[in-house]
Parts: sequence; structure tokens; C-alpha cells
Amino acid sequence: MTRREGPPDEAARDLLGHHGDTTPRALRALGVDPSQVLDLGVNISPFGPSPGVLAAVRAADVRAYPDRGATQAREALGASLGRPADEVLLGNGAAELIWSAVRALVPDGACLLVLGPTFSEAHAAAHACGRRVVEVRAREEDLFEPPLDAWVTALGRERPALVYVCHPNNPTGRALDFLSLTGLVADHPGTTFLVDQAFLSLSERHAESAHRLPPNALVVRSLTKDHALAGLRVAYALGAPALLARVAAQSAPWSVSSLALAAAIATTAPEAEAHLTIVRKRWLAQRRELEGLLTQAGLAHVPSLTVFGLVRVPHADDVRTQLVQRHGFLVRSCTSFGLPGYIRVRASDENARFVEALTRVLAAPSSR
Repeated sequence: MTRREGPPDEAARDLLGHHGDTTPRALRALGVDPSQVLDLGVNISPFGPSPGVLAAVRAADVRAYPDRGATQAREALGASLGRPADEVLLGNGAAELIWSAVRALVPDGACLLVLGPTFSEAHAAAHACGRRVVEVRAREEDLFEPPLDAWVTALGRERPALVYVCHPNNPTGRALDFLSLTGLVADHPGTTFLVDQAFLSLSERHAESAHRLPPNALVVRSLTKDHALAGLRVAYALGAPALLARVAAQSAPWSVSSLALAAAIATTAPEAEAHLTIVRKRWLAQRRELEGLLTQAGLAHVPSLTVFGLVRVPHADDVRTQLVQRHGFLVRSCTSFGLPGYIRVRASDENARFVEALTRVLAAPSSR
């Protein structure tokens, strides 16, 4: 995988973007053949969807409107989770549910509290609505361990209408223990907690998905990552029916397609759940291997609970560009998270080759 040599520049940084959605056109503009790139910057399952889910998508009837109430999908997901259907809401991806929740639950003059550094969509939605946002960030010197005491202090000071917490967190891979999270939510019944569990099923804490949070929690789960369905855009929220009704009122009708609804139903089949169990086991093993290799190479990194992790680098944007140009590895610069000294890397079956490439890039004079 030979790539064009040379120092990265501003144009390269712009082309590669900030949100893990680099296009083939952008790669070609850098002199990189997209077919030769291994994308470690997005956290979509590299093992693909289960055959049953793909079959359900192919069999979906695209001639009719999708079920506006997503009744069958809500019943199937609810049954698989031990919850009634009226505690389930389907959405056109987790981002749509997050944006709808912010619009519904942060009234004019109220505050959104974001527990960062984290996924930016809640902040972006609040900004678009003209709502005030307060962020309390985990600290680098604590390896981004969630600062529970600081969060409690901010809750008392700001009295936010909505709190966004990503569990496990993107990009750090860290998380509160479940009892602490439950206590945090229960101790603040006047605030709604938007708990983003997009990576919970792909984490060491996956068993927590069977447990309920207090009724002032609105849980969002994505089927994009674990079932490799990014192109379909499908996710669901769990919460009290009255809370879900407020969120649903902010969404456009028929926002979830028939194909996405068919996929959501199929993910509850035993075959799909067995597929996910295998995916989780293999991917988490790869993450443990990646952390071990980084340690052996003397590269500073943040211990993670899920399938990706942070690696400390001098200049994230430059290192990202050099990795893809010289070695064909595309990673996520964390500059957009306010962490210009980190890249986010998902584990893969190319861990050893990636660590070798990163070591070479960091040894180059332009990276120091």
C-alpha cells in the first residue's frame, strides 16, 4: 500500500473532514486509492449484518408507505427487551432521535448539560434551536474517567432540563459503572437524562442492556454499529410512553423506511442475536489485542470498554493524514472533540500492521 509521500497540509485536513465520513472522492484528491484503504475511523461492525437481517431487508415491500407507527417493529423490539411496545420509539438513526429529544425536552430558556468530551449531535441540536449548552468534560490527566462529582455539582448549579451522557462514551470508551449512573439519574428526578447507548452492545458492559434506568431516563440505541446497518438509518429509544410521545412529536412522519423497519424486526430473531454475540466476542478480543500491542510499542493510549480507543499523538490531523497517505489506514482525528492530541482507532484484524505503521509515522520528523 504505497501512498504519496509528503507533509500534510491544510487542504488535506479539510478533505478528510472531521466526522468519520471521509468520501472516496476526498481520498482520491489526496492521491490515495480508496480501494486500498482500511477505515479504522468509523465503528461499524467489520463483520457485516447477519444473513437473516439482509434477507429481511431484501424482502421488504417498497411499494407501500412504511408503517407510520412502526407497530410491528416496536412490538418485536419490546418483546426482545421485556418491555411493552409503547415504551419503544423507532427513529431514522440515533442522530434523529437525539435531535428530536433536544427539540422536545429543552424549552426556550432552559439548559442542556453535556457530559464531554463526547458525540456532538446533542450539542449541535441545541445550538440549532438556540438553546444554552453547558459542557462538563472528563480530564485527560484522569484518563477521561467520568467525573461523577463534577457532574453532580453542575447539575445542582445549572439545573438543566436535559443531560446528554454517552454510555460508553464516544470517543473515550469510558463509562460510569451502572450503579453510579442509575444513582445519578435517580437523584435528579426533575431532569431528563438522554443516555446514548450506541456502543453498549459492543462493550464489556453489554449485560447492562437488560437493566432499566429510572423513569426520567430516555435511552437511545443504534442498530447502525453492531448490526452494520449504517446505510439504512435505524435506531430506537426506550422510555416512559409520555416522554416518547413528546420526542415523537418532533419527528417527520414516515421517517423510518420499510427496509429499516424490516431490519429492526429481524435483529430480534435468535439468529441475529447469535450473530451479534459472535461479533462482540471477536471485536472485543481485537480491542484487547490492540491495547496490548500499543503498550508493547510504548504508545500512550486510553483504556477502553468498547471496540475503539484513543491513542495519544502529537498532532492528530497530521498523523491521520500521514497514516492514510503512507500506509492506507484511515483513523479519526479527535480535534473536533476538542482533543487535538488524540486519534480514535477501532480494533481490527490488522492491529499489528496498524501499530507498526503508527510507530513509523510518529518516528518521522514531521510528527514530532
